[in-house]
Amino acid sequence: MKITWKLKVATEADVEPILAQLSSHMNDQQREAFRDKLERYVRKPDRVLILAKQDHLVLGYVCVIEEGEAPSDLTDEAAQRLRSLAHGTQLFVHPDFRKQGIGSSLHLQVEKWARDRGKTGFWMVTHRKAYWYARDFGFEEICRIRAKGVEKIVMVKEFV
Repeated sequence: MKITWKLKVATEADVEPILAQLSSHMNDQQREAFRDKLERYVRKPDRVLILAKQDHLVLGYVCVIEEGEAPSDLTDEAAQRLRSLAHGTQLFVHPDFRKQGIGSSLHLQVEKWARDRGKTGFWMVTHRKAYWYARDFGFEEICRIRAKGVEKIVMVKEFV
């Protein structure tokens, strides 16, 4: 069944519904950390939290910051390359709604957000979706890092 959704910039009023709908798998400590992150993204002017919603149901979200801190183990050259780029910090689509275009629509919206702020590109760190970002959005891998024992890939897309 094909679903429809709308994208919206989250506000403080969205934090509790997001928590209620998307944190059932988390323990109390994880839930509080998630709440803190959501609150930072809806309150601070240098970042945004965009939701994919169907009526009152949160299907997914994406978080982006105008300038994120580069991972500490990057080369100076790689870290310099990330300086003028927006930083995607998380993209999540509820498992029941994946493979329907929600993640793509969320990502395209944050790229627009970054362009509207004069950013010259976008970067993120991923460990599972590198192929998808490269194939569907034109990202390139610039290096691999280890974070919390997991190999992750730093991906960059420079706007043309």
